[in-house]
Amino acid sequence: MSFVPGKKSKEARHVSNELLFRHPPEHRKRQVGKSLFELAAERRARLVQESPSLTQTPASKRAAAQLDDDAEVDEAALGPFAQAFFYSLTLTMLHFTLDVLVHHQYRQDVDWNMIVRRTAVTFPLVLGLVYTLHPVAQTHVVPSQLFFFVVSVAAGCYLIYATNVQGYFAVMKRAPPLGTLWVWSVVELKLPSALLSLIVAVLYLLYGNYSLV
Repeated sequence: MSFVPGKKSKEARHVSNELLFRHPPEHRKRQVGKSLFELAAERRARLVQESPSLTQTPASKRAAAQLDDDAEVDEAALGPFAQAFFYSLTLTMLHFTLDVLVHHQYRQDVDWNMIVRRTAVTFPLVLGLVYTLHPVAQTHVVPSQLFFFVVSVAAGCYLIYATNVQGYFAVMKRAPPLGTLWVWSVVELKLPSALLSLIVAVLYLLYGNYSLV
């Protein structure tokens, strides 16, 4: 029997058709069950239920917590006196700035020697107050908040009264320390108390028909 290329016998075509349309054997069918992805998802869900902190501590929260810890460590490393020193230095510079501004407001010649002397006298007084009262504000929250609230309201209202009623010489002497005391007491307050003290000052300004300048 000779072989002719390009042609298939009937037996070969019959065998190939049977192979193409034959069903796979039963033992080779895909087993019905859960995939690896489904098993991994269930495993993760169980871990989350057992440890809720896994979903409550993302990278941003961990970074923020780390920054807070670093800030606390830095403050502890400085010590109370160093904290009070830098805090008082900032308030003293505020006093110096207000002293210069009030001279310009009343068109007075700035006596730099006098201003520097007043600033030098102010710094140890502010340092003593901050060193004494700032640590108390961290430990005795409620009494200190009440104290600074009263001080902020009194200083703010009296500053408004002095700048509108008293003469320019009295304002030049009283505005810098009153302004510094007002700012310091507001900074020591919690945000709701600070806003409330400012609202009281604004109401006093409106009630007395005063102006800011």
